[in-house]
Amino acid sequence: MAAISRTVIKIKPGKERDVEDYIDQKANEISSIVGIKNWGVLYTGENELTVVAVYENREDAEKATAFVNEVMADFIPMVAEQPVRQIFDARWH
Repeated sequence: MAAISRTVIKIKPGKERDVEDYIDQKANEISSIVGIKNWGVLYTGENELTVVAVYENREDAEKATAFVNEVMADFIPMVAEQPVRQIFDARWH
């Protein structure tokens, strides 16, 4: 069964573009995560982005957590609070 991760990122006011630029810089690395099928960024509120990624299975999504944490550590100065990542079982068509 596929898995979807959802990472909600609350951004400090005025830092939206910096976060977008950082994510763009990491796009190739993110896309090369083992088991990732696709990913994208949703604008889910004022000063809030949500990164959604579809994985082959839950195990791949869980294994990606270390890389995700490494990526997030670099932009902690731009966020208002600790990003929250969750993984869900999913059927993806």
